Amino acid sequence: MSDNEGILLRQYSGRWAVCRPGRQPIEITSGDIFRVDVEGELKVTRMEFRHFTGPMKGQTYHGLPGEFYSVDGYWLCDGLRAAIGAVD
Repeated sequence: MSDNEGILLRQYSGRWAVCRPGRQPIEITSGDIFRVDVEGELKVTRMEFRHFTGPMKGQTYHGLPGEFYSVDGYWLCDGLRAAIGAVD
């Protein structure tokens, strides 16, 4: 495991973060480049925020009116291997 590699965990804020043993989580926010495990290979992607459209009727996602997602459509879930930045 490289120095910037860890596991992906959703934070209370609704943002995703790469968590590494013995270190503070590094939150990934809109526009940030990161890598995520896709079938055993770390693929480069970018985080963006999708705003929910239409009347919210009191509904939010983790307190936010939308969700963070990978622009390449990669599935994000707690415990997935991930790394900060495009390359080691």
